[in-house]
Amino acid sequence: MKITSDLRQGITVIPNSFIDGYMSRANGEFVKVFLLLLRYCQAGTEFSLSLASDALECTEKDIQRAISYWERMQLLSVTPDQSGQPAAIRLNLPDARQENVPQEAPEPASAPTRDRMRALSGQEDIRQMFFVADQYMKRPLSSSEQEELLYYYDTLGFSSDLIVYLLEYCISKGSASRHYMRKVALAWHEKNIRTVQEAQKESSLYHKDYYTVMNAFGIRRRDPSPAEQQMITYWLTDLGFTMDVVLEACKRTVMQTHEPSFQYAGKILEQWKKQNVRSLQDIGALDEAHQARQKTQAGKKEPAAGTGSGNRFNNYTQREYDYQDLERRLLENGASQ
Repeated sequence: MKITSDLRQGITVIPNSFIDGYMSRANGEFVKVFLLLLRYCQAGTEFSLSLASDALECTEKDIQRAISYWERMQLLSVTPDQSGQPAAIRLNLPDARQENVPQEAPEPASAPTRDRMRALSGQEDIRQMFFVADQYMKRPLSSSEQEELLYYYDTLGFSSDLIVYLLEYCISKGSASRHYMRKVALAWHEKNIRTVQEAQKESSLYHKDYYTVMNAFGIRRRDPSPAEQQMITYWLTDLGFTMDVVLEACKRTVMQTHEPSFQYAGKILEQWKKQNVRSLQDIGALDEAHQARQKTQAGKKEPAAGTGSGNRFNNYTQREYDYQDLERRLLENGASQ
């Protein structure tokens, strides 16, 4: 697809209006995608989700999420094809020569004003929300924590009931930190979750993922710990792997270590991420490349006919065992660092 704008081609221009008014508020990964869109646009070259994912070493879903964000910020417009995939993108940045910062930020303020906070705090539903939050936290909320909850209410548009459920959800996951809570809240906001029922449905999908991984490890008589839940979420969300790839890592972990090891599986997945693995087919290609290297090395080490005490079968088995032992020690050393 082609990307177009009013900016001149030949160089990659980043308008000051983007740097001053938009960039600091956005997720860093979203900024990378937008800069890449500028690069493709001003070079006049074709763009695709697969090209962008290769260039930034992330998933196509990550690229789509970033494009959706910038579309909400009204910095670009997308023309979809019949299947709903982007067919054309139009960048809507102001001219690069316009250096004035917009009078109004493109995204809502990070927190309500003091006057707005005082007005909201007088509402009955807000007072009740603060009271319930105090009970969950087992202490009175700090002013900054109250401000954070009011941000969810006034800026993200969450109801007081949804905010209480958000707090309950985060505590159940073993973390009531503001950073973690905001991360969950923004994820819900991005998915247009506005009711407790919608949040519970989203949570149940994650719970299903948790128990799918636990079953793959052969763990069926207990619930996943908060730390294990966080690791599974990290694999599926931050690393962006599909469940079939995660299950393959679990399978290989059990085959190598003969026990469930989240740390070992995590190392496998992080290595696959570095190797740009996105599917089981990619893993199969890595396996084939490894087997080809093993055969080449085996040919170089094969003893001449009539020499040596071992046979070909024993030699092959020993080499394969050595590789597996080396892989296990490498991953274990990495996990201990």
